[in-house]
Amino acid sequence: MIFISSLIQGRVFALTLPQSLTQFFRRLSKISPDWWDYTTLDEEILEDAGGLSEKDILELSRPGFKVKFYENLETLYAAEAMEYIKCWKDSTPDNPTGICGPIGPTEQLPIVARMINDLEIDIRSGYYWGMDEWFVDGKEIS
Repeated sequence: MIFISSLIQGRVFALTLPQSLTQFFRRLSKISPDWWDYTTLDEEILEDAGGLSEKDILELSRPGFKVKFYENLETLYAAEAMEYIKCWKDSTPDNPTGICGPIGPTEQLPIVARMINDLEIDIRSGYYWGMDEWFVDGKEIS
C-alpha cells in the first residue's frame, strides 16, 4: 500500500493506494515503504522546498489551507487530538460528523481517547474510520 498524507487546516488527511499501483508512482518512502510522503518527491522539488524560509511557508496559507507551526511533536499531536474533539463536539444525531483518520501518524489517537474519557464528552453521534478501510463493489479489500 502507498500512504499519502497532508495536513490541511490542522487536520491530517491521508490516502492509501493498493500496492499494485506503486509501479506508477515515485520512489519508495524513506519513512515507511508503504507510504507516499515528502521523501518520495523528486529531488528537485525537495531542494526547492528546503530553500523556503519560515515566512515563505507561512505565506502558503490561503482559504481552505492554513499552515501551522508546532514547537514539537507532542504539541502537534495534542493539536490534532483537539481537532478531532472539536469535530465530534459539533456532531448531533441529526447532523453527525466524522473523521477519516490516517494510517499514520496515529500518536494523537490515545490522546483523543484520554481527553474524551477524562472530559466525559459524548461522541455517540460522531464517526471515525481509517484510511486503510477500502471497499470495492461493496466488498472489503485489504
